[in-house]
Amino acid sequence: MAPKGYKQEMPPSGGYADIEWAKRPAPKRIGGIATFGLFSAFTGAMWAAYYFEKRRQKIEELEMRDARIAVQPLLLAEQQRMMLKQFRDNRDEENELMKNVEGWKTGTLWGEPVYNNIRNRWLWPATEEYFAHCPYWEKFNIVYDTLNH
Repeated sequence: MAPKGYKQEMPPSGGYADIEWAKRPAPKRIGGIATFGLFSAFTGAMWAAYYFEKRRQKIEELEMRDARIAVQPLLLAEQQRMMLKQFRDNRDEENELMKNVEGWKTGTLWGEPVYNNIRNRWLWPATEEYFAHCPYWEKFNIVYDTLNH
């Protein structure tokens, strides 16, 4: 026996609507010629944009190359100035450390000059020699500075 207030679901009066089973054509969209025309127009526009962008990039690269060439002597002079300053600091530190040692002469090792340059050419110092009186991590950060950029 059904509980009180329960009502059986029945179809609507007059029945359900008919089921459409016949084939319906799809709504008209653009045709093949229009699609090909749009594709051609888009491709042509992109080729034009590519041409102008490439030309702009070439001009920018030329400008940057000129700027690098112009600034390079300044950067080289600044690098050499900093290197000479470090050499002076190393020499002063060595003088300070060895001031109480009898017979010690800065820039020599057992009386032989360390910086003897017969050919009068520039020799790059070893990293350990250049940063002899610096803390390890300062040397590491300067030598591997390119890792930070």
